[in-house]
Amino acid sequence: MSKQLFFLISMCLMVQLALAQNPTTTTPPAPATGPSTVPPPPVSNDSVLVTIILKHQQDKSLPEIRRVLEAQGFWDMFPPPEARVVSWTIAMGLGHVIILQVPLGVVRRLNLALENGAWGAFDTEIYMTYDYRPIWYDYVQRRQDAKDDRD
Repeated sequence: MSKQLFFLISMCLMVQLALAQNPTTTTPPAPATGPSTVPPPPVSNDSVLVTIILKHQQDKSLPEIRRVLEAQGFWDMFPPPEARVVSWTIAMGLGHVIILQVPLGVVRRLNLALENGAWGAFDTEIYMTYDYRPIWYDYVQRRQDAKDDRD
């Protein structure tokens, strides 16, 4: 069940990223050989995408969670001012699913903000991620072009 939920959330995040970003330019058609293993150029030379899952601690009510967050100053330190919020979703039964674009020099501060502010209210999961949409889009285009050439 949790794998299915994780898959569903992952798919929702990919759709949100697709809607949040403009399509990139595509390369000339090439034979369809599968998705590229070459990573797309980064959004910025000095930033990464970070997916954060803040799971509500089930032994606490929402007012208790809010009290913990306020007492620890969570909202004053998260997200760091240099971070760009790409997506922030509430997944019922799970909690917050947040995608941030973070300059590399801010990753430590992001980690400390979660450790100092979120622990005690949320169970945290953090994943370095990348935008797969340009790779997928390029593959679909090349695949369609190859199919059109065969017809």
